[in-house]
Amino acid sequence: MKKILTTQIDTCAVIKLLKTRTMKTRLLIIFLITISSVTLRSQTSEKLTGFSEVKLSYILSSMSAGGYHFKKGETIIPYGTGLEFTYNLSKRFSSDFGIGFRTTGKRIVDSFVISEFGYSGPVHNESRDIYLDIPVHIKFILLNSNPFKIFVASGPKGTITHVNYYSNPGYNGQEQRYKGTTFSAGIDFGISESLKINNKTGIFFSQFYAYYLTGDLSELESIDLKIGLTYNFK
Repeated sequence: MKKILTTQIDTCAVIKLLKTRTMKTRLLIIFLITISSVTLRSQTSEKLTGFSEVKLSYILSSMSAGGYHFKKGETIIPYGTGLEFTYNLSKRFSSDFGIGFRTTGKRIVDSFVISEFGYSGPVHNESRDIYLDIPVHIKFILLNSNPFKIFVASGPKGTITHVNYYSNPGYNGQEQRYKGTTFSAGIDFGISESLKINNKTGIFFSQFYAYYLTGDLSELESIDLKIGLTYNFK
């Protein structure tokens, strides 16, 4: 009887030991699966985020309405180049930031003024504006049909304006010159399309509408068209 009881106790102990080992094995497997999953997600996240491309563009703008030294109804066409970098935030979101250089070239206007209190006669005006743009856009992939993509984008835009103005004679009958640098800030809305040529290079085309909220360009509207090349880092 004692022998049978001892055997039963030993059997129970073995079963308990096996269950304990099985539980430890399961916990170890769950732990390893969890670690593997976290590592995989981390690696995937690293692949999705980070700098992905650089863009070199030609810019053509149409600026009108509002703004310091702009005549009512006047429209000018600045042109220039831009350089932007793209930083991926997730699978569909990214950020573009960079710098753009635009100029109006030299504008020459010859007119005739009549004044009761000052100079009356022909006037020769020359002006040249230089714009240094600093845009920061958040982009969302609207369509991804490899190798073609469509993005929508929006964000703040800062513009440093350098003005060079010359009038001969001025309204007081004397030669006048003016140079000045100001800063204006606004917001951009736009859409962009890109097409990959190969794994490293591609072309893009974008259209942005900007409305300035502060500075000498306040209430001025600008439509910017960009076309250029992209280079993929990854």
